[in-house]
Amino acid sequence: MSFETIAESNESTVVAEFHSDNERKSAYESEAELEREFIKLLEKQGYEFKKIHNEKELKDNLKEQLEKLNDHYFMPKEWDTLYSQFIANKNDDYKAKTRKIQEDPIFNLTLE
Repeated sequence: MSFETIAESNESTVVAEFHSDNERKSAYESEAELEREFIKLLEKQGYEFKKIHNEKELKDNLKEQLEKLNDHYFMPKEWDTLYSQFIANKNDDYKAKTRKIQEDPIFNLTLE
C-alpha cells in the first residue's frame, strides 16, 4: 500500500493518490478462502492465530490473555473463582455475562 499524505489531523487524513497492494479477485471465493485471507491480514498487523479445538483450550487461552492484560498470574483457586463466579456464572444468561465484561469489568478477587 502506498500513498502520499497531503493533510493530516486527529480526525482524518487526506491523500493525493492511493495505490492498493491488494489485487481484486474476479472469481468467487469460498468462505474458507475468505477466512484464510482474513487471518493472513490480521497476522500482518501483528495478531497471533491460535488454533483452539475445544473448550479447555479456549478457557486456557482466556486465562493466559487475562494474565497478560492484568500482569498477574492466577493461582488455580483464584482462576476457578474468577471463572465460575464472574466469567461463566451459571446463574447469568449471555446478556448478563456480556454486560458484566463490557460495563462493569472489575471483580473483587481474594488472592492466595
